[in-house]
Amino acid sequence: MSSLKEHVGTFADCHGTAEGDIADVREDRVEDEARRDVEKVRKCLICKTAFPSAWSGERICRRCKSTSAWRGGALG
Repeated sequence: MSSLKEHVGTFADCHGTAEGDIADVREDRVEDEARRDVEKVRKCLICKTAFPSAWSGERICRRCKSTSAWRGGALG
């Protein structure tokens, strides 16, 4: 039975399920989410001008989003 406990302990360690590993993953995820919400100047994918992007997924500037082509779905 003791060899089974040793094997299970080794299995947990090599697959990243140890408590310390889980805490590290959670900490990294929180840092990634915080970094994602930082305002940054990016280039618009349509007109290539720089604009203040509020979040990492915002890649089209407000001017381009206000066009009828964008609102009609022709550019998406």
